[in-house]
Amino acid sequence: MNYKRGIDIPTATAINNEVKNLLEMFEFYLTERQLGKAVEDLAIAVRDMRIIIQRLLLDYFINLSPDEESRFCTALASLLASRSIKIPNAAKEDRKYFDYCIGEILTCFQWAQEIKAQFPEDNQTQRTLLLDIPILRPFDYGRRSKIRIVKHKKTKYKGQRAS
Repeated sequence: MNYKRGIDIPTATAINNEVKNLLEMFEFYLTERQLGKAVEDLAIAVRDMRIIIQRLLLDYFINLSPDEESRFCTALASLLASRSIKIPNAAKEDRKYFDYCIGEILTCFQWAQEIKAQFPEDNQTQRTLLLDIPILRPFDYGRRSKIRIVKHKKTKYKGQRAS
């Protein structure tokens, strides 16, 4: 077993690399959000997190025992929380949003645990159902309070009669 910052993440280096990719993308997403980037830009980071989570589920998580699954989820939650703490100038509502994001990521793994428990001997069904997990869907970018509605200004065109 590999250890990272005193936290046990089961299996080999490959899973650690995928977890590292997820942690880096998660921190990147939170940083970009704090910088006020557009939702279109944030959506690219979320898409990349979806891809990484899908790979983690299908390539590694599916092969873990129930005890390893539990340790993995606990370690992942701790690592994600430690990454969110690194984000500077985060207000209390931002911290709540970070917790929401961590919860959304962990929900994917909880669903995978339920699928594996429901079909313990059928790896093919597990894989098929894991593909159907709506990873980070729907996803709240936490921008509702920052969106402003802009009224369309009516302009007169040549040849248009004034009303």
